[in-house]
Amino acid sequence: MLLPFDGTVCDLFAGMDTAVIAERIRARLSDRGHRMSLLTSIVTDPLEMLAYAHHTGLAYGTEAEEIVRNAEIAAATTATPTPGMHKVLQACQASGRRVVVVGDTCHAAMETYLDAHGLRHLAGPVIGREQRWPSSKEPPGVALIRQAVKTLGAKPSDCTLVSLSPQDMFTAEDAGTQAIGVVSKHAKRKHLAVTGGSAVVSSLPQLAGALTAVPPAEAYGAPPEQLQPPTHPYEG
Repeated sequence: MLLPFDGTVCDLFAGMDTAVIAERIRARLSDRGHRMSLLTSIVTDPLEMLAYAHHTGLAYGTEAEEIVRNAEIAAATTATPTPGMHKVLQACQASGRRVVVVGDTCHAAMETYLDAHGLRHLAGPVIGREQRWPSSKEPPGVALIRQAVKTLGAKPSDCTLVSLSPQDMFTAEDAGTQAIGVVSKHAKRKHLAVTGGSAVVSSLPQLAGALTAVPPAEAYGAPPEQLQPPTHPYEG
């Protein structure tokens, strides 16, 4: 099971204005004498600004990475857990399924969050931005999934990405893995059921129930639709 960190495991920057982080990167670039376009001057996504800094030069990228990393580690101490994720992690452990937490977030921030919430023993490897940044020419999500699959020593088709993001359904398809979409206030069922290799559940507790109901020997390598609960869905 591949679990994206920010968005599926937790809301990393809950209640925080991430545009401030992007502005810190711009200020650092300006202090070093770098001039940027008007479009770049209004970017609010810290990771987009981080990519820009890496493209500008090694020194710029290194400083920008430090800014984002420090902000992510600080945010990890106040991040909001996604309801039901603890149950999913427990179900994976009880059923013998290996878990990789993956994300375009620094490794240290993800470890900080898992430790703070007593979840570290329920998760396996943690694959962060350092494992693919900035050399990979693939889209960040695809590169991270491929690294997670490699870490498991598995085939992509034997791995399943769980996400609340419709975009992640396409990313999983591009990486050759299965996908399970989780309905949320930000993603409706029809938006998650966008690829042939994806299934959709109404909540993370429902998914936990399905993982518990399906024995590992049957679940491993099975199409995601076989992970649907056999009778009554669980409600979060």
